[in-house]
Formats: sequence, structure tokens, C-alpha cells
Amino acid sequence: MDLYPALLKIVRILLSEDDDVRTPELLLGLVIEATGADRGFIVVREGGSYEQRFAVRFDRATISDEERRFSRGLVRQAIETRQIVRLSREADAPRFALIESLEASGASSVLVVPLAHGGEVYGTVYVEHGTRGAGDEALRFVAEFADLAGLFLKRAIEREALRRRTQSLERDLFARHDFQGIVAQDPRMIALLKTIAQVADADATVLIRGETGTGKELVARALHVNSRRRGKPCVTLHTSALPGTVLESELFGHVRGAFTGADRDRVGRVASAQGGTLFLDEVAEIAPDVQAKLLRFLQFGEIQRVGSDRTERVDVRVIAATHQDLPALVEAGRFRRDLYFRLKVIELEIPPLRARAGDIPLLVDHFLRASWKRPGEQPRWTSRAERALREHAYPGNVRELAHAVERACVLATGPVLDVDLLPPDLTASAAAGPAAAGAAPAPRFSKLSADELEAAREAGAAEAERSFLTALMDRHGGNVSQAARASGLNRTYLQKLLARRRADGGG
Repeated sequence: MDLYPALLKIVRILLSEDDDVRTPELLLGLVIEATGADRGFIVVREGGSYEQRFAVRFDRATISDEERRFSRGLVRQAIETRQIVRLSREADAPRFALIESLEASGASSVLVVPLAHGGEVYGTVYVEHGTRGAGDEALRFVAEFADLAGLFLKRAIEREALRRRTQSLERDLFARHDFQGIVAQDPRMIALLKTIAQVADADATVLIRGETGTGKELVARALHVNSRRRGKPCVTLHTSALPGTVLESELFGHVRGAFTGADRDRVGRVASAQGGTLFLDEVAEIAPDVQAKLLRFLQFGEIQRVGSDRTERVDVRVIAATHQDLPALVEAGRFRRDLYFRLKVIELEIPPLRARAGDIPLLVDHFLRASWKRPGEQPRWTSRAERALREHAYPGNVRELAHAVERACVLATGPVLDVDLLPPDLTASAAAGPAAAGAAPAPRFSKLSADELEAAREAGAAEAERSFLTALMDRHGGNVSQAARASGLNRTYLQKLLARRRADGGG
């Protein structure tokens, strides 16, 4: 039998796959099929120990405890000697009979091949044959496979270690800092939170940029509560709603008689924030004459109330936010260049929700918990509603998603939440787009960068996997064993996919 076509297929998989769960099981399945083996698994080095992973036919529900057993001694021998261990009932009868696990399993032969690279053993392939033993060609094939797979396993172990370190750092980040209201797992959002934690305690002004509804005020709050100013006021002023004369008074205050209706002295927002933080939302809307006075305050830390000739010194950290393109406004002469550079000592940009689609399930779950007011009932989305929520482009970003979930909770008459409870524009966009045919929605690119392309690929793969799992489990009523048999997926691998989906917030 010519086994090299199978070996070529394995090479192609190793060159194209980087899924550290799916790829080893896929490769092991090919090895068992090509060599005529009955069952097998891969041992993986985890820290200072070796653990059995990626079992094929060692984990079926129909297999008894006795049949699950294997020879750990042979695994240790292959690891310690870095040599292939080959044992058959016919050729090595005395030793074979002494290995209780082999006698119990009914195997006729066993192959244990170390997976090594660069002088280090990263695991082993353990393959058992039942009624007919492993021939020389099967031995050569498994040995060739081990040579190729050793490097992949090494890199898989390194990637897993990196993921664990990253997850640990992220958990530590959320444990040590207050990011109340911010729900994220997207790498760009995690990087943003790290920057917030790093700069929170500085006195430098911060300019937050992001589309409407992305959570700029939450970021401003996180900057304040993670700073040494957290015990002092955090004062917010939405500048877009105020004309210039009123805005100046709101910012800096006024004295009695400064203008018609000023019947008493008023402390402005800046002075009210003494020792703390002033958040200016939609700073691009500030009138030009007020821009000049704001610049003076930022430069000298002094304010002058409307109608007063006396200046006051204040200690206030300023955080500004806008959804507009400030550089374009500067070039158009609508925003002072010197004020722009004074505000953007530190600049933070919040990605739109469509660029962090992996956060949508987390956010949906977060808003569902916050909005559901029926005690004793556990709400759940139908697969159609989940798909609609995932595939909408969200021009209103996180705020739009929050309102959609809240609307569904208010209109619901029971715990099952279907598409009819979602806003019409959300369900219409999902039905009209390519996702209606089962494809992922077309990604939107604002910067046309390599990072955006990679993020779109990751989001597309995640969406396809989520849709597949939802449909599969719905068809089989949540029965994992039935779903695994019908789909041809290894049961352990399917359980891992479902666990990962639950961890990602997919239910």
C-alpha cells in the first residue's frame, strides 16, 4: 500500500493549519486511517509533565474502562530513549503478556513514536492495532509523520503557552484596574485598556476618538477611577448642546450681574472639578471664542469667570472626546491647531463595534443580564436572533446593541427571545446581507491595513464556526453524542468547540 499520498496530505495540513485543537486531531485521524490502526492518541508536554490529548477512539461512550487503558510505561520509554517503541503480541509475547493494559485492550501491536525537534521531545504518537499488527510500512509512515509533526507540536506548545500568559495578564489587568462597564476580549480593546491603565495616573490631557456609541465616556471614567484623582470629582460637560455664551459660563462660571439673568455667582464646571477630572464630550463643537479661553486654561491652569477681572488657579485634569475628524477641522479652519495639539498629548482611539465583532456575544450577554427583569426565568436567544445580532453592522456601535437587547427584554412575553423582538433595521440588514445565505457579513475596512485584514479573517472563521455549532446542536436537541456521530466530528473535539464557544460568550 502506498502511504505517501497520505503523507503529502499531512504535509499540506501542517503548512496551512494553525488551530492547536483541530489540527492534531485531524492529523491523528489521517495516521490511523493510513496505517489501518484501531485507535490512537497524542501525548503532549505540558510544563514538566506529559498529558494524553487528542484521543481518537479512546473516548467513545461505547468503550469500557478496560478498553480505555494504555501502557504509560511504553510512553515513558519512548520519551526517555527518544526511540520508537514497537511491540507486538506475536513477536514479543513474554513482554506483551506482562503489560496488563495491552492484555486488557486486546491489542495485537502498539507503536509509540516520539515527537521531537531540536533535541527535545514534545510528545509522542501512540497507535494500537487490533486484529492485525502494524507492518514495517506502517512503522515507516508513523516515523515520517513524527519527523514532520514534531516542529508543529513545538510551535503549538509555544502558542498555547503564549495564550495562557496573555490570558493571565488580561485577568490581572481586570483584577488590578476598574473598567466597569467595558466588556471586551478583542486584542485591540485589550491593548486600549492596557494603555488606559498605563496613562491613567498622569496629568497629561487625553483626547479620545471614536464613533458615536463606542463608549468614550466609559473610557474617560476608567481614566479617572484608575488615577490618584479618583477620590475627587469627575465632572462631565457635553459641549455640543450649548451655544458659545452659555458654554463659557458653564465651563468657567460667572459672577452676579455678568449678563441678563445672572442673579448670583456661579461656580463653573472647571472649578467644580478641582483636584479631579473634567471630561469634555464632543469637544469639536466648541465655538472658536471659547476655544481660545479653553486653551489658556490648559496652558496656565487659570480660569476667569464671566464678568470677573480676577483669575483663579485650578488643578484639573482634562479629558476630551470627539467622533469628528479633528485634523480635518483644523485644516478647514474650524478648530484651533494649537488647541488640538494641546488636547492630544495622549490620544486614544476606540475601534467601532464592526471592527471587534468577536466582542458582540460578550456584550449581548452583558446587556441581557442588565436588562432582564423577570425573576425565575432564564432568557435565551433563538439561533435566528443570535445570527441577526452577530451580523448587523451597528452604525450606532455598542449603544445601538445595548438598546436592541433592552428592547427585546422589554417586549418579551417569555424567556425565548426571537428576531421579532429586535429592531426592524437590525433584522432587515441581517436578512438582506450575505449572512442570510449562511455566509459571514462582508467586513468593513476603515484603514485598509494588514491588522484589519487579519481581524476580518479571524472574525469570519469564528462566525462560521459559531453558526455551524448552533445549527448542529439545534438539529440534535443539544445531544453532543448524537451531534458528533451525525457530523463525523470527534466527540472530544466537538466538546472543546462548544466549551470554547461558551467561554467566548456564545451560549
